[in-house]
Amino acid sequence: MVSIMKRTVRLATLPLNKNKYDETRSVIGHYSDAKRVFVAHLRQTSLWRLLDRSKSFRDYAKAQGLYPEGINVHLVDQAAFDAVDTCIRHIESCFVRANVKARVWRRFTDEDERHYAYACLTRYSAIGQIMGGGVPEISTVTTSPETGTKIASYLHRVIRDALDGSWPTVIKSHSMSLDSTLYSVVDNDTAKGKTRRYVKVVSSTRNKRISLPLSGISRVSGNVRVVLDEENKRAFIHVSYDVAALAKATGPAVSLDWGVTEVCTDDSGVHHGDEYGRALRSMTKRRHKTGKARNKLHALSKRDAGSRRTKHISRNNLGTKKQKARLRRAKAQLQTISGAAIKEVVYGEGNRTRANGRAPQHPSQRPKEIITEDLSHLGGKAKSKKISRLCSSWARDENQERIMVHAHVGGSGIKTVNAAYTSQTCPNPTCGHVSFDNRSGDVFHCRNPYWDCNWQGDADHVASMNIKSRIQDHQIDRFTPYTEVRKILDARFLR
Repeated sequence: MVSIMKRTVRLATLPLNKNKYDETRSVIGHYSDAKRVFVAHLRQTSLWRLLDRSKSFRDYAKAQGLYPEGINVHLVDQAAFDAVDTCIRHIESCFVRANVKARVWRRFTDEDERHYAYACLTRYSAIGQIMGGGVPEISTVTTSPETGTKIASYLHRVIRDALDGSWPTVIKSHSMSLDSTLYSVVDNDTAKGKTRRYVKVVSSTRNKRISLPLSGISRVSGNVRVVLDEENKRAFIHVSYDVAALAKATGPAVSLDWGVTEVCTDDSGVHHGDEYGRALRSMTKRRHKTGKARNKLHALSKRDAGSRRTKHISRNNLGTKKQKARLRRAKAQLQTISGAAIKEVVYGEGNRTRANGRAPQHPSQRPKEIITEDLSHLGGKAKSKKISRLCSSWARDENQERIMVHAHVGGSGIKTVNAAYTSQTCPNPTCGHVSFDNRSGDVFHCRNPYWDCNWQGDADHVASMNIKSRIQDHQIDRFTPYTEVRKILDARFLR
C-alpha cells in the first residue's frame, strides 16, 4: 500500500489591476470578519467539543445566528472551518511550547495513566471538559474514578499554564480558504497565441467571479487558499498536492547531527551541505553590520527631529523594502543548500531527485531509518553574541520538517532521540566520559581523568554516533530532562 503525504505549492498570479485587487481584498475582508467572530466565539472552553469535527461548529454557528447576511453562505462555511483549524493549531502550538507531553510523561510512570492522559490530549472535547472542571470518560481507556480525577486535575493545571490566557485573533485580512465550489479554472489563449490559466474565485456580487491570471500553467484542484501580496499588488494561490512515497527503504539506518557550519553530519562522518556555514555567517554578519548602521541613523534622526537632514535619512536610509528583499534572498539560499543536503542523505549523492528521467534507487540504497536529535527544547542564549546571532538565523525547525517530508517520499522511517550531551560524551564503548571540556568548537578530545582514553575526532561526527546508539537506550527517552541524562551518563561512566 502506497502512503500519501500532502505538499503545499504557492502559485503566483500576475500583477492585478486596481479593480480586481480591490474586489479580491473586499471579499477577503468579509471572510476575515466572519472568521474573527467565529474564533472569538470558540474561546469558550465549553465549545471545544465542536473542535473534533468542524462541521459540528458550522451547524452550531448557523443555529446561533452567527452567520453574517449578504455574504455567500459557502464562503462563510469555509470561514467557520478555517476558524476551527486556527484554534486547533493555536492549542497544539501552546502544548508544544510548554512541553505538555513531556511533562505528562515525567509525571505519570504507570502506562495506563499515561495512556489515559494522552488520550485526553488528543480529544478537544476532553480538553474542554477538563478546563471546565470535569473528568472525561474515554471509551478506549479503562481507569478508576480516583485516577481519572487525579489526572484531570493535573492536566487542568498544565493546560491552563500552557495556554496562559492567550487566544488567536484575526487582525489582518490577507487570506481566505476556498473549496472547489468557490472557484473554477479556465484556460484562454492570449493575443500572442500562448495559453493563460485563470483561477476564477467567488466575488461579493452574486453570479460573478474574479478572474485571477496565473503566471504559469499549474494544476489547481481541491481546497486552495488565496493570499494577497500587498507589496506587489498580486495574489498567491496555495494548492495542496498528494506526494506518493517510493517503496519502503531497506538500507542501513543513518543518524544525523544538525549543525551551523554544515547542514548535518551523519554517523559515518560525512558532512552534508558544507557551504551552509559560510552562507549563514555571511547573512548574519551583514545583518549585524547594517543593523548597527541603521541604529546610528535612528539615533541621529531622533536628535535632529524635523530637520531636512532627518527627512533625507528617513526617506533614503531607513526603509525596509531592500532589507526585506535581501533577507528573502539569503533565506532562499539557505533553503537551497539545506534541501540539497537533505536529499543527499535520503536519496544518495548524485541522485537527489527522481526528475529528468533518473531511475529511482533500489530500496537498499536508501536508509530504512533516519535518526535525528530532538531540538524542540533548545533555547536560551549562547556563550557568545556571535553564536547567538548564528543560532537565531538557523532554520532548525525548517530542516526537521524537510527531512520528514523527504524521508516519507524515500520510504524511510524517522525517529527522534534526546540530544542532551551527545556532543560531549565519548563514543568509546569502554569509556563514555561526559564533560564540557571534551569539546572545543568542532573538535572533540576525550579528557578522561582516570585513564588515557584520548579519543579524538570531529565533534559533530561524535554527536551523530551517540545519537545512533541512543536509539537503543531504554533509560534515556526523548522526554528525559537533561539533568537526569547527565546523572545516568555519569553513573554509567563510574561503573
